[in-house]
Amino acid sequence: MRRKLFYALFIVVFLIAAINFRVPTVSASTVSAAELISLVNSLRTGVYGLPALIEDPILDSTASSTAYQMAMNGGCAHLGGARERIAAAGFGGGATIFATENMACANSATIDSIRQWWADDLHMYPMVNASYTHIGAGTYTASSGVTYYVVHAAYVAGGGSYTSSSGGSSSAVATADLSNFVQPVVTSTPNGDGDIYHTVLYGQSLYAIATWYGVTVGKIKELNGMTSDTIYEGQKLLISIKPTPTITPTRTATIPQPTRTLTATKLPPTPMPTITVTSTVAPNIGSTLKKINRQYLGLGLLVISAIGFLFVLYKAFLKPITKK
Repeated sequence: MRRKLFYALFIVVFLIAAINFRVPTVSASTVSAAELISLVNSLRTGVYGLPALIEDPILDSTASSTAYQMAMNGGCAHLGGARERIAAAGFGGGATIFATENMACANSATIDSIRQWWADDLHMYPMVNASYTHIGAGTYTASSGVTYYVVHAAYVAGGGSYTSSSGGSSSAVATADLSNFVQPVVTSTPNGDGDIYHTVLYGQSLYAIATWYGVTVGKIKELNGMTSDTIYEGQKLLISIKPTPTITPTRTATIPQPTRTLTATKLPPTPMPTITVTSTVAPNIGSTLKKINRQYLGLGLLVISAIGFLFVLYKAFLKPITKK
């Protein structure tokens, strides 16, 4: 009996301990979108003496959707076309805008680690460039535990102004296109041979260089024997070569050779046959008799003679007898 009570007490104590036991929740350290914006503005105002960027709901939305899409893709890489996506979302009200995108991804991150990741010149554009006026940020944690952090900064080109839906406004200073994290590109003039070379500056991308020179990335890679888009500071790129003049054949008028006109040549008259007048000898009886067969001639004469004889006989003798 005591043993059963001991077992029952042990079970009760175990259940009470299990109920009161708290499993520590392990969660990755994440940084909020507000902390990302605060990081950018603290550097602009505290280090570089620039005005703070104005948070814009449109940029918050595009940054959040970009973070979500990166998580769905499962890759820690830019989606590309940040400026186009931001303009399509309505930032700038249809005016020409320039934009840049900072991103990072990690299972665990702090604001200091993100600050270190974005310490290079490319990612410092939103912090050091006075042209930018507005900012937005977004984060998204995927099922894998990786959190994607995105910051979008933008401004209106040409000195135009833009009033965000949050009420803030600012004027933008017209500068070169700095989208896609590139520095302004100063184009080079052709050398003596007519070829154009460009020396890469820090922060310039192959895409920006091709855009400013009006050529394609593929053309630059082809001219320089490149197999990737990677370039480095100080690299001398052949942008274009002097076009080889194409000789267009000139049509030369062909003078027609004179055609020989046939001239009728007067032929000598064909001699006509000469008519020789031959005197015709009048036929005589002798020549005619030569042509008559004498046998038939004799027979004919005999017949004629017989007929004459009968006629005479008839007249002389037979006719008077018949009358009597």
